Amino acid sequence: MADSKKRPPCVLGFYQTVSRPSGEICGGVLITSHLGRPIEFQCSLPIRPNATQQTLYGTTLMPFIKGELIAEALYDKLSAKPDILFVTEPDCVAEGIWGEIAVVCFAEFPNGQEQQITKNEKGFVSTSHTAAFQKMQPKLKEYLPESASLQEPLVRVEQALDEAMGQAA
Repeated sequence: MADSKKRPPCVLGFYQTVSRPSGEICGGVLITSHLGRPIEFQCSLPIRPNATQQTLYGTTLMPFIKGELIAEALYDKLSAKPDILFVTEPDCVAEGIWGEIAVVCFAEFPNGQEQQITKNEKGFVSTSHTAAFQKMQPKLKEYLPESASLQEPLVRVEQALDEAMGQAA
């Protein structure tokens, strides 16, 4: 039974945000083993920026809310920190929030380098996360099943956030 608490050899994180027509934004992070089995899930309370914040932050509002405000709150709540984090939006990646954890974005990332993640998946890694990603590549190759999809858990996070916000179809 003690082995069930043992940290898997490769721990993956999946961070996703959802926005509602009402203007609310919520984020969630799913931590899994290399086999895709959940270890931990955390989600934020919905945030609705007011008109003054929208005016003052301008185009930097979403990167601030998604990449800093929500991401930092979720990172602080995590008991199991991932070895690598996957996201779908460049706005979710802020420098310094995830520390030494490699962050891979499945959408084109400004000032990012495209990397081969799995046999069938490519993603963008910001220049500040390139060294951490290169350190993780051997671990991913060794422990990640060839059939693994690193984008599928992000869909699970989105569905869980929809349920949490009472929006499930």
